[in-house]
Amino acid sequence: MKIRSKVGFISAVIAALIGSTLSLQSVNAAGLPSIRLVSPVYGPTNSVDATGDISQYYSAGTKAYYTYIAAGTTLTLKYHVTTDGTTAAANTQISLQVDAPYSGSKANWISGSTTIKAPAATDATFGAELKGTTDANGDVVFVIQNTDTSGLENAPTSLAMDRAKITPARFYGTMKPIYPGKGDKEADVDLVTFDVAVSVPEGISSTTTTTPAPVVAKPVPSMRLVSPAYTSANSVDTTSDIAQWYTAKTKAWYTYVETGSTLTLKYKVTTDGTTPAANTEVKIQVDAPYSGSKANWSSGSTKITAPAATDATFGAELKGTTNAAGEVTFVLKNTDTSSPESAPAVANQAAKGARLFGTIKPIIPGFGDIDADVDLVTFDVYAAPAKAVAKKTTITCIKGKLIKKVSAVKPVCPKGYKKKK
Repeated sequence: MKIRSKVGFISAVIAALIGSTLSLQSVNAAGLPSIRLVSPVYGPTNSVDATGDISQYYSAGTKAYYTYIAAGTTLTLKYHVTTDGTTAAANTQISLQVDAPYSGSKANWISGSTTIKAPAATDATFGAELKGTTDANGDVVFVIQNTDTSGLENAPTSLAMDRAKITPARFYGTMKPIYPGKGDKEADVDLVTFDVAVSVPEGISSTTTTTPAPVVAKPVPSMRLVSPAYTSANSVDTTSDIAQWYTAKTKAWYTYVETGSTLTLKYKVTTDGTTPAANTEVKIQVDAPYSGSKANWSSGSTKITAPAATDATFGAELKGTTNAAGEVTFVLKNTDTSSPESAPAVANQAAKGARLFGTIKPIIPGFGDIDADVDLVTFDVYAAPAKAVAKKTTITCIKGKLIKKVSAVKPVCPKGYKKKK
């Protein structure tokens, strides 16, 4: 889900991806698939063309616009998708990146039950990636509502006002459609940026709603680790390190286990933080994405090796189904034999030196990182203490004139022999 790094793109797009949308009159590069915004329709009277600012990074037929919306506006964005600029792409899954990478977007949104927070950085991260499937005509619709109440721009004098005149500062979100399997220069798309203001002039398209709809709190499901139990006495809380990427109630910590340890992880899953989610399939990602995990594990007959990169890849994704009480258990065994850490002096010791660890991330299918409260736990793997080698002793056994010496940890005379005193 990452977009390749573009040197210098941040400054260009902050000023440029400020895109509104295009109509079907947009020019497509010959033969390239396309994703065109057909509703609302934006032109010179209600938006500003910023295509020149992004042209070096996209296909010749890609367009970028920006316009203005009032805080709380609900946007119904209808796109027409083609396989070659002309032929409708029916039954094709399309993605829409809200608060697109490298755009400098800071606006916040909701789409259905998905809460979309602005990314913390102006790099390859984005707010959320929504997915939709085109109909038989190649059309697909995404509905998003702005949820911002602070940091808003002053009302523009027109929907085509130059961004240089915005006060007190720009506050916007860029929408970037993605054709499956195609890069930025392999498909013609419409990039649209919505600057969020306290209000807008009359005449905005009827396909948007400027009256904020009431924001109803959505129930937040949860997947909590109930056994083993970790506290400040036996682990280190790292929730603050991941808070910007997860829900307010998601927790994270790390603790220590010996090489070869078997872990029995029992989770409690709910639909709303309280009600048990019975007979529900959930998952855990072992050596979770972006965690830097390098530990190795097994689960039943499944061997789990550390991912080669510290990005969106992971070791393995294990599935389990909750019981009537909403509980599910996963069993893991560490299989590392080299490069373990030194044993910690105490169970809640701060990590130091080279680390060997694996992060376990729970997932409730259908809910993203900012949609469910989960417990992330990281296990640092240290070398098990060497076992003491039992010493052998030797005894003398006699049978008449026969003499035998027996050496063992617990030596015993052969049958018919007696131990010489």
